[in-house]
Amino acid sequence: MRTPKLLPALIALLVAFATAVVPAGAITHGQPDGTGHPNVGVIVLDAGSGPHRQCSGELIAPTRFLTAAHCTGFLNNPSVALVGVTFDPTYNPSTSTVVPAVSVIVNPLFDFKGFGDLHDLAVITLANPVPTAPVVLPTAGLLDQLATQGGLRGQEFTTVGYGATGYSFGGGAPTFVDFFPGVRRITTSPFMALEQNVLRLQGNTSATGEGGTCVGDSGSASYLNVGGADVAVAIVSIGSDSRCVANDPNYRLDTPSARAFLAQFVTLP
Repeated sequence: MRTPKLLPALIALLVAFATAVVPAGAITHGQPDGTGHPNVGVIVLDAGSGPHRQCSGELIAPTRFLTAAHCTGFLNNPSVALVGVTFDPTYNPSTSTVVPAVSVIVNPLFDFKGFGDLHDLAVITLANPVPTAPVVLPTAGLLDQLATQGGLRGQEFTTVGYGATGYSFGGGAPTFVDFFPGVRRITTSPFMALEQNVLRLQGNTSATGEGGTCVGDSGSASYLNVGGADVAVAIVSIGSDSRCVANDPNYRLDTPSARAFLAQFVTLP
């Protein structure tokens, strides 16, 4: 989610995390995932003061971790080191197991300056295989096919990620509740709209009684149950809701452009 008018304190905190681009997405009104999704992890960086968690993502192959391109702004800051990825349900900088990172490849079509939601993909290569099954990726044009058949109306999507659990309103400027708590959480959100490259989910918890995403979940997948399998059809991207209370934009993984990038790292269905 794009947050162009963040509070000064939040801006300072994000600078401390040394990201050149604001990370997005965390689970609001969800619950701890525990061991439910062991292939969902969180990026660990070190800006000189010890390890810190950043954006979320998921395993798409034993040594390939998919996240959002806008989460890789740290690559432009020589004082920030990418440590790796942890898949622990709760991240603890002192005790969590972190799989070291070897490299990061950002979709070359992604425009950091434009901050658009197109081509918002990046893949981190890990030094060691992760002993868990990768997520299931979608077939080409899956969401379009379902939409044509009316199969997206009323559908519930599941999102799993690490990050803030929302904002607290009232009595002054909004403040984060549990900013980057480092707990893998799960929630559901209803379908809102399908665009050429974006899947929009309804993240207004007051209207739905369900959850959504907020700061810290960018890169985490949105899953749709298709034929009994949870398919990672999109990842949390960037948008215009800076208070984590409206729609959740997710970059689709079933489009030709997304599949062209992903095919470099994994055999697609």
